[in-house]
Amino acid sequence: MKEKVDLFVLVMLVGILVIFLPGCKLEETDGKKIKDLDYTICDEGKLPDALVQLIQEKKKEPFKLTYNTKDYLYIVIGYGAQDRADLCIHLEELYLTENAIFVDTELSSVEGKVLKDDKLTYPWIAVKCERYDVQVIFK
Repeated sequence: MKEKVDLFVLVMLVGILVIFLPGCKLEETDGKKIKDLDYTICDEGKLPDALVQLIQEKKKEPFKLTYNTKDYLYIVIGYGAQDRADLCIHLEELYLTENAIFVDTELSSVEGKVLKDDKLTYPWIAVKCERYDVQVIFK
């Protein structure tokens, strides 16, 4: 009798998996560029208040986030605490593929100046572009 109950439970679990697993899928992104996106680099004053608050909460550690409004997508990349004041973030690429937006940035140092007295900076970049209903892939 116990064997029949165990077999029944096993068959039910397999049945449930068969029903629900097809709903999960991995979407491949081939990275083939459809077009470069128009964008605006935004300082803190041009960002939604809720996004500014998120940046302030996350800025001490490296982070990557997206934030949507009704019309726009904001892509924000932070490089965490740095002991340099001469840092510059370059937006290397921002383009649309069939099912994703690809973004690539680079942090560089202009003169190699290190801050004294344990002072830190928190470099980040916020990019505003048209909203698309696709995932964002950070390179």
